[in-house]
Amino acid sequence: MAISFKVHDDFATGLAQLFSVLSDVSSWVVFDRPRLISAKNGQVKLAFDDNTRAIISFELFEGSVRAHIVHELLKNEDEIKPRQLYWNEVLAGMHRRLDQK
Repeated sequence: MAISFKVHDDFATGLAQLFSVLSDVSSWVVFDRPRLISAKNGQVKLAFDDNTRAIISFELFEGSVRAHIVHELLKNEDEIKPRQLYWNEVLAGMHRRLDQK
């Protein structure tokens, strides 16, 4: 049985800007960069070397954008914690890049 988990994070930036940086995986400052499957229709789909994938969707609210990340096809629950740490690092990098000083 494949396992998935969700991560959410809010950004005080425009949707187009957040969509652009999350779909530009070559610019991510992390060790394990996924392969971009698609970036269209308001979603970014990514594939990882371990045969897992992530789907990122966006929600506008109160002048901000919420990124919803669903990382799926994990083999067991032991894989959740390392992937949560990975997404925390990715999202922290996005905040450093996008947040107003």
